[in-house]
Amino acid sequence: MAPLHPAFVHFPIALVVVSFLTDLLGRIFGKPSLRATACWTLIAALIFGGIAAATGYYDMLRTRSVLGDTFRYVDFHQDVGFILVGAVVVLTAWRIIYARRDRSPGVLYLVAALLVTGLVLFQGWYGGEMVFSQGAGVAATGKGTEPPGNGKQRLDRVTKTGE
Repeated sequence: MAPLHPAFVHFPIALVVVSFLTDLLGRIFGKPSLRATACWTLIAALIFGGIAAATGYYDMLRTRSVLGDTFRYVDFHQDVGFILVGAVVVLTAWRIIYARRDRSPGVLYLVAALLVTGLVLFQGWYGGEMVFSQGAGVAATGKGTEPPGNGKQRLDRVTKTGE
């Protein structure tokens, strides 16, 4: 069976980014339609983020035995993913409070949304590094599209577990 996780991860990435940008623009230009878009896209990001996390966990369990050394990268990616889901839950609840009061989000919310957006983009980059440099989930481990050592160095800089 092909991995399920890659089919869902792009939705929460795009939706979190769009939510942040439309909230920022909605605040700058005072447009209620942009604020509404931001709220709904964040709710959708939470739903698809939950699906992405669940399918990622499922794929990891299915392929754990063949991941070899790559498993430590997958494990780190999973940990960041769980933190990210929690952050999006908090951000969504916070955003809904603003929507119910028909108010534009404050600067503190926008800073938090920017940080969550940055974490989402990091998570997407890290997942891509695992796939394209280490072949995690798409090929025999270590048989990615570039020499495994290149991506291993970049991944080790982030996880601080390199030899």
